[in-house]
Amino acid sequence: MSDSPPREAYCWDALIRQVLVAVVVSATMLQVGLVLGWPAVLPDLQADNSTSFNLTDNDIKWLVSSIGLAGMLGNLSAGSLMEVVGPRRLLTLLLVPASLFWLVQAFTPLLPVVYMSRLGGALLANVITTITCPLLAELLEPDYRGLFCCLPELMVSIGLLVAYVQAHRLSWQLATAVCAVPILPLCLFTLAVPESPFWLVRRGRLQEADMSLLMLRGPERHSQKDELPHIRRSIEEHPQSTVKDQMKQLRMVQYLQPVAVLVAVFVLRELGGQYAVFSYTVYLFHHAGLYLNAFTCTILVGVARLIATFVSSVLLDRVGRRPLLLSTSIVSAVAVAFGGFFLLVDIPGSSWVPLAAVLVFVLAYGLGVGPIPWVLLGEFLPTPVRSIGASITTSFFALTLFVVGFVFPELMRVIGTGGSLLIFAFFNVVLAAVVWAFLPETGGRTLHQLQEVFTTRPVARPLLDVAANTDSQEDSLDQSSPCSPSA
Repeated sequence: MSDSPPREAYCWDALIRQVLVAVVVSATMLQVGLVLGWPAVLPDLQADNSTSFNLTDNDIKWLVSSIGLAGMLGNLSAGSLMEVVGPRRLLTLLLVPASLFWLVQAFTPLLPVVYMSRLGGALLANVITTITCPLLAELLEPDYRGLFCCLPELMVSIGLLVAYVQAHRLSWQLATAVCAVPILPLCLFTLAVPESPFWLVRRGRLQEADMSLLMLRGPERHSQKDELPHIRRSIEEHPQSTVKDQMKQLRMVQYLQPVAVLVAVFVLRELGGQYAVFSYTVYLFHHAGLYLNAFTCTILVGVARLIATFVSSVLLDRVGRRPLLLSTSIVSAVAVAFGGFFLLVDIPGSSWVPLAAVLVFVLAYGLGVGPIPWVLLGEFLPTPVRSIGASITTSFFALTLFVVGFVFPELMRVIGTGGSLLIFAFFNVVLAAVVWAFLPETGGRTLHQLQEVFTTRPVARPLLDVAANTDSQEDSLDQSSPCSPSA
């Protein structure tokens, strides 16, 4: 009885430590949301006669799609940089130039410099995207991953909404400059985050890895968990100290398969239309002929995504990654198909239907299609190929962003907004099929357990992975203590 209060305090200590770390690391994804949402200022920039340059429709396409172009350049090198510098340290080093790019982009009188600043900020956003979820997966305990690994997508949604509101309320220059404000202080906060213990073990810095785990868990939880031997054994069994080592590991089917599945999920997610909806929002509603103000509709989209992403963080561990991703991809397909159909048939008095359809799509996206692939990026990739696997996945993701961002305006011109939405519906159906056929449940499993998922894969996967749930329950029973997360 007398021991209960101190143990409870230690439990809260471990939880609070991981909450703070997760919030700081995830907050760096505000840069990604701001980069994605910044094109909302382009209609005002295009109409601004006081600038020394003229923005053409072709410039709009390149500025929107440049985030994908920058990602193709930066993501393949992100894995190598993480291994050389360390994921947490690299995250810190990226934030100062990210702020500077926003300021240059806001106040330059030259269009080429706007392009270069946009490319620079987008490149850093892509590298941050590649780092954040794998780093969180290596810093957090398995019981907290589902809740906290949704935080990066929540921060993206906040950044997106902030960009939309600024575009509506401020001049394009001020809206661009304000994007630098939250990024620079994060550089100082990330200095307090410990380095990944997995990376430190790979570099042979065992004492520092143990100190990192101590900072993350607290003294009592650290002594109970004794995680360092498990991390050492996992890495010793499958060395991955260099990119060359990881590329060799990719030749093995059990490591190649999860990378291929995750690449397919990310590519189909983007072909499902999310980037077109969130980056061309104002133009999309203009083309759809809605009577409501297009900027008002844009802010509704941002609010819907933020609310849905928050709800997803609560549901993810309870419902499971696989069923939530499967169901939301189906809902997304139905929503955009419904909106596309009504735009094509042009029924009188139904102009509100496309807006409702887009909002349902955004809600479904925020609940599952948006955050879950990023959670999988952190926990689904096997430890021996996590860095290079994350780089490969996000590079394909960036390539698809570029294609969608560049092609979507022409697609609207050739087949109309309604036809474009029907194409997005098709790819969301394909995404649901891939999830059903190939994606196992990852919730509640340690990174070491997930490493073995593709060693012997069953022929068919049920919607609810009973084996995974059983493993999770057994693990929680084995690890049960007054200071366990379930206590």
